Amino acid sequence: MLGVAVLIAGCGSSTGVASVAEIPQIANGCYSLNGDPQLTFFWKPSGLGTYLPYDVGGELLSAPDGPEWSLHPGANGRYKLISTSTGHEIAVESFVAASDCTPFPEAEVNATGLPIASVNPDGTVRGFVDLHLHITAELRAGGETISGEPFDRYGIAQALGRDADVHGPDGSLDVTGNLLRSGNPVGTHDTHGWPTFAGWPVFDTNTHQQTYYKWLERAWMAGERLVVAMTVEDRPLCVIEPRKTHDCDETHTIELEVAQLEALQDYVDAQAGGPGLGWFRLVYDPVQARRVIEQGKLAVVIGVESSNLFGCSELLGLPQCTRADVDRGIDHFWQLGVRSVFPAHWTDNAFAGAAMEGGDKGIFIGAMEVEQTGHPFAMGACPDPSQGEEFVIPGKRCNTKGLTDLGEYLIQRLIDRHLLIEADHMSEFARDRVLEIAESRQYPIVSSHTNTGGLWTDAELDRLYAIGGIATARVDQAPALAARILELQQYRNDHFYFGVGFGTDTGGFASLPAPRDDAARSPLAYPFSIDSVVFDRQHSGERTFDLNTDGVAHYGLIADLVGDLQQQAGGAAMEPLFRSAEAYLQMWERATASP
Repeated sequence: MLGVAVLIAGCGSSTGVASVAEIPQIANGCYSLNGDPQLTFFWKPSGLGTYLPYDVGGELLSAPDGPEWSLHPGANGRYKLISTSTGHEIAVESFVAASDCTPFPEAEVNATGLPIASVNPDGTVRGFVDLHLHITAELRAGGETISGEPFDRYGIAQALGRDADVHGPDGSLDVTGNLLRSGNPVGTHDTHGWPTFAGWPVFDTNTHQQTYYKWLERAWMAGERLVVAMTVEDRPLCVIEPRKTHDCDETHTIELEVAQLEALQDYVDAQAGGPGLGWFRLVYDPVQARRVIEQGKLAVVIGVESSNLFGCSELLGLPQCTRADVDRGIDHFWQLGVRSVFPAHWTDNAFAGAAMEGGDKGIFIGAMEVEQTGHPFAMGACPDPSQGEEFVIPGKRCNTKGLTDLGEYLIQRLIDRHLLIEADHMSEFARDRVLEIAESRQYPIVSSHTNTGGLWTDAELDRLYAIGGIATARVDQAPALAARILELQQYRNDHFYFGVGFGTDTGGFASLPAPRDDAARSPLAYPFSIDSVVFDRQHSGERTFDLNTDGVAHYGLIADLVGDLQQQAGGAAMEPLFRSAEAYLQMWERATASP
């Protein structure tokens, strides 16, 4: 998209981006340089203080090596644009508002009106949560597994338009996606993303980005007020991938994903005009989270879902780390801003056995278990007959490895540091022991995508809620989703505020809901309203998405799913859903107050 030959007036190097107060507010606005109509641009922010000036002909103001420019104050009330690639400067006397710009290409939110009020008359907050969302999953498994980014400083064409570079022109390099779809690494798919989106996103994709930031913004407009952004990595999955952008060290990948979340916050701020102005806010304690939600913004908690937390793997039954490694790991993750942690994920580690899964995904995970630990899962009878997976041997089987001695130490130290403990994915035996420890210390724990990675029994859910913990409804078509939200009400404990949020697992190799079977007869009617916000069909490039025909093809259609839930189930399910932000905050407050 580079074009527009320009005369570079002098050159120099930047001395740092100016503060917001020193430069004009031109973000996503139409302005001409010095009032010259031939130099009229739409000013698309690429970051805080940097821009991609886009002219009326759809070309970018181009320096020899790139289209990005930083804006700085100059002498005598003037300004200067400095190429971030070459250091060349353009002197600017003024920015004059104009009206004939061509907007920079971008996905649309297609929602009008102010987001809903986020504080109830009694002081509780109002809104729903997603406790399991993989925003930065494109960095997992070596960085060449999931195609697409949640944002790119050079725009949506770069963020969502390069699937052929990642998966090959016919999708044949999508090894993990092929394995998860069919159990076979060989396969193809349509790689067309931006601008046609003819190939993806689709509701059942495993290896394409579904949480582009504009799609997440649409969900926020629908009342989402808190998400747990799960950073994620599994070394054995990374190892099988033939191409990588970084190594397979799980802690290193978590660090990269945290940095990506911080960069996303800056990028959203830049779109709004400066630091702190955006709707996407990283939070590190419940006080800060409550303040953000009361402002009507999206509070984002950083979590970790890792098979070898702190690098603590297991090999042939022997732990590959010590208590000192656990203490260092907790300190390091706390400094990174992590506040919610899975002790185990897909494979056994030094802390616990992992819950087995069924189907092609289960076969895939079983192979990773052997690669990582040197042995298969130890299969045996489950704690409860309803739990486990069916394998070759008739009857359900569970992983009989429970919580290890080092795992007991980990759980106690996580409680001491007031980190939230994610109880899914541990083996059923390990999870029951974690519940016992949590009960002894009256510490709430979290099931952020309930019944993914091990079935929760009625008795276990009673125990979870009795200590002030929280479970979630996995997203489904509206009638089934409503039923699950209402079903969880039977476990509520009168001592604690109750609400039911989502655990979508978007980006986590988990399908989102397909279109309802009866959508043709009883469709979600567009436009629809959620409180004061009116939603139409979502447009991305040349594609228009419709819940009735596409299902939840990307995260922006979570708004449409909530609209359908409202239409299909009315207030019965909407009330506990919109209480879930407050329920999570109160749970987190109990954890931070625990002795």
